[in-house]
Amino acid sequence: MILLSSIWKKSVLKRSNIGARDKIREFLEGKVGKIVTTEQIARIAKIRDFQRRIRELRNDEGMQILSRRDRPDLKPNEYLLVSLKREPRLALRIDKAQRTRIIERDGLICSMCGVTPSDPDPYHPGRKITLHIDHDDRRGPTIDENLRVFCRNCKEGRSNLVVPPAPNTLSVIRTIRRLPRSDQRLIFLELKKKFEPTT
Repeated sequence: MILLSSIWKKSVLKRSNIGARDKIREFLEGKVGKIVTTEQIARIAKIRDFQRRIRELRNDEGMQILSRRDRPDLKPNEYLLVSLKREPRLALRIDKAQRTRIIERDGLICSMCGVTPSDPDPYHPGRKITLHIDHDDRRGPTIDENLRVFCRNCKEGRSNLVVPPAPNTLSVIRTIRRLPRSDQRLIFLELKKKFEPTT
């Protein structure tokens, strides 16, 4: 078994003219049902941005590659190709009209952490927050109910990391932004009473 794996690795690495996506596909297909690590994939692909190739294999080719997002028992640096069977491709393209509807519905606010484009990016000092529209369930259809506004950090899965400490005022504002409009209105009315007392 180890000998076959070693021979397979050498044959893939010798074929340096194939692209990273092809190398990752062949590697995962050789490890069906086995957990592989990001270190192994990076070593095979020989590129930094191998996560993008994995997304392409999932979305464009329908490969059933699971991560911690799909299966909580997997570690953050682990992937698992469940089966060689391909899932049908989803139409993931979001057109301009739909993008506008989602932004109007959600506002220019990340649905996970509540930041806006005017907030500083806690992971990239000197930059502002970038917002994206993406699928809530990446295996689901491209319909309004399955689309949400995310900041770049949440979209990249950084929301499960500890966010650097923020000023108290900013933290409170972010919390309020995540509340339903009815609760936001109550807070507004209370603050209005405090700062605009009736005479």
